[in-house]
Amino acid sequence: MATSAGNGALTVSALAKKFGLARSTLLHYHRLHLLKPTGRSAAGYRIYDARSAARLGRIVELRRAGLPLRAIRRVLDSQTPLAEVLQEQIGAVNRQLASLRTQQRVMLSLLDLTARRPGKRTLSKETWTQMFQAIGLTDEEMRQWHANFEKNMPDAHLDFLHSLGLGPEEIQRIRAWSVDDSAAPAAPG
Repeated sequence: MATSAGNGALTVSALAKKFGLARSTLLHYHRLHLLKPTGRSAAGYRIYDARSAARLGRIVELRRAGLPLRAIRRVLDSQTPLAEVLQEQIGAVNRQLASLRTQQRVMLSLLDLTARRPGKRTLSKETWTQMFQAIGLTDEEMRQWHANFEKNMPDAHLDFLHSLGLGPEEIQRIRAWSVDDSAAPAAPG
C-alpha cells in the first residue's frame, strides 16, 4: 500500500515511490542498518518521518556517486569523513577506467586483426572486376594491369590478391596468367 501513514509519515512503499526506488530496496537498506523506520502504523506498516526521508535522499545521492553501501553507512554514521570516502571511490573509478582502456585497446587490436583477415574485405575480386569494367577495361587490359603489377611489385601484387580474400590456388592462377598469355585464371580481376 503506497500511502502516507498520517502526520507526514510515509509507509515503506510511499517512501520508495517518492525516490523512484523499489520497496525491496528500502527493506534491504533496513537490513543493512542504513535506514530505519521511525516506527510502525496501527496496521503494523513501517513508517518513516521527514528525517528518515532526508537520510534516504542522502543515500540515493551517494549511490549515484557510485559509493558502495558499506562506505555510505560509514559516512552516515559519521565514522569516516565524506571526502575520504570520495577519494577512495575516485581511486577505484580510476582503476576501473584504466582496466576499461586496456580492454578497449585489446578490442581495437582484435578488430584490426579481423579487418586484415581474408574474406572480410569490402572490396572483393568481383568488386574490382566491376570497377575495371566500369572504366572500360577489357579482359586483356585487366591482364596487362596484373602483369605490370606482378612485374614491378610482385610482393605488393601478392598482398593485393590476398586482400581480396582469394585462396592460394586462385592467387597462383592469376599470377601465372599475369605473366603468361597461355595460362588463364578462373576469372580475370
